[in-house]
Amino acid sequence: MEDGEALDLQDALKPEVKERPVRLIKIERHDGTKAFLNSVIEMAQVVLDNMPPDACYKDIAIKLKTKLDEVEKGTWHVIVGSHFGANVTNDSETLVNFKIDEMHILLFRSGPPERPMSLNDEGS
Repeated sequence: MEDGEALDLQDALKPEVKERPVRLIKIERHDGTKAFLNSVIEMAQVVLDNMPPDACYKDIAIKLKTKLDEVEKGTWHVIVGSHFGANVTNDSETLVNFKIDEMHILLFRSGPPERPMSLNDEGS
């Protein structure tokens, strides 16, 4: 095999890198650290990068909630839309309300970071 053929094969095996579109991000409110805020925004960007263009707000909320439940632990709530009101109680330093382009995202944790395995375990 010649060098030119080997390079072509290597190029074909490389994962396709999609360029992230430029998105306007506006932070409406947050009560956590800057590191947490940046982490949440990056999670949202990754979710959007991997969603089909015709994805609905509900699908975006489900993916983002699943990611937060895995990474940050606890009971997370994610609301995605273009027009909604909210009055929530959240754990301190877990609320983020921001906008990506014309899509609003409100997320927060409400509930213990570590849930018991079952209700029977609490009384022991």
